[in-house]
Amino acid sequence: MKILLPSGVRNQLISVLDQGEKIVDAVKEPWSYVKWQRWTILTDRRMICIIRWPFGISYDIWPMYLGALSADMNEGVIFDTIFVDYYGQKFRLQFFRKNRKRTVQFFCEMNRQLILHNPSSRRKATASVVEEMEQLAQVFHEKIITREEYDEKKKELMDKL
Repeated sequence: MKILLPSGVRNQLISVLDQGEKIVDAVKEPWSYVKWQRWTILTDRRMICIIRWPFGISYDIWPMYLGALSADMNEGVIFDTIFVDYYGQKFRLQFFRKNRKRTVQFFCEMNRQLILHNPSSRRKATASVVEEMEQLAQVFHEKIITREEYDEKKKELMDKL
């Protein structure tokens, strides 16, 4: 996916990217109040929020490492909101509902990156897979599913680990 950023935002982003850090996704919030804009950029290491104040005179940059982030999404009537918690600081990213497909795509990619970088998320994911395998074994031993169904589902679960 090609990510288009305004030159001022791109220059600010280049100044904070680590060597070898790659941009994965980026979205712009639809704010126009006093003409400020907020971009949320997802890299392979961090989520970076860049606010461009009116006329591009100044920028605020908030880099947040993925290993310390947690995120949740709420679908709303006018805005869809992604809530981000970074070391107890709460951030709220809002997007128009009409762009929900794009917002969900960004949120899914964010969650994928969070799982890759957050050890506690990996432990939770592993624990849920182990629970599913235990339930699968119980269903198989009670002869509710066949050996082939059991083996197929077990392979899917093992691939998640």
